[in-house]
Amino acid sequence: MVFLGTINQRQEIIPSGTGFLTIINGYFHVVTAKHVIFDVQTESFIDHEMFIFFNNRDRTIGAARIRDEKNKQRIDWIFHENSEVDIGVIPFGLDLSNNDLIAVQQEVFMPFEQLSELRDIFFISYQPGIQIRQRISPIIRAGSISVMNDDRTFYIDAAAFPGNSGSPVFLRPSLSYDENEVHTLGGGYFAGVIGGYLTYKDVAYSMQTKRPRIAFEENTGLSKVWSTTFINEIRESTAFRQQLDRIHK
Repeated sequence: MVFLGTINQRQEIIPSGTGFLTIINGYFHVVTAKHVIFDVQTESFIDHEMFIFFNNRDRTIGAARIRDEKNKQRIDWIFHENSEVDIGVIPFGLDLSNNDLIAVQQEVFMPFEQLSELRDIFFISYQPGIQIRQRISPIIRAGSISVMNDDRTFYIDAAAFPGNSGSPVFLRPSLSYDENEVHTLGGGYFAGVIGGYLTYKDVAYSMQTKRPRIAFEENTGLSKVWSTTFINEIRESTAFRQQLDRIHK
């Protein structure tokens, strides 16, 4: 698990999104929500002063400036050919002797076609309001799949908030207990990436003019997830393959 964000003048970490590691063609990559590092309205990157934060084995926090990684390795974020897909992927070099990170293996990617409503899920993410001190400590939230969409996204009945974008969503294992230990059954499969929460608007009208005066936007408690299908399609894209070839040269 990694956090993405900036460092203020007091050298405090200010996260703005969540990400995670996966291994593609033998190389580590960071995956997050596209809107965390790219402004769709202006069609420009917003990651110039951003860092990727992670834990080290000596219990310190590591930080890699995204701009430096781009320049050093001649790399960039790769997006889906469909510009509406809210996923970004970038190669990320690791010092395995020092960095304390776990990658989501391709073997646990759950195909969209094998998901269904009512499946229990959990996601891991940065939570605004929890101060970061000596470790990157994500929270874990649980819920269930509520709606499977025709566009290969799905909604989960689990509230996400700003900062949760880019969080990995997993199928939740079943738990059983005895006197000595907890047993798990199934679950742990990677299902997708959180893009954001679904909102609804409640409009206040003037009693005199009957015209709308103010609109309140609320969190429905449902969050949109982009399935593993989209990551697989990114990794098969021409732009992704060309970048990998360039790295390996």
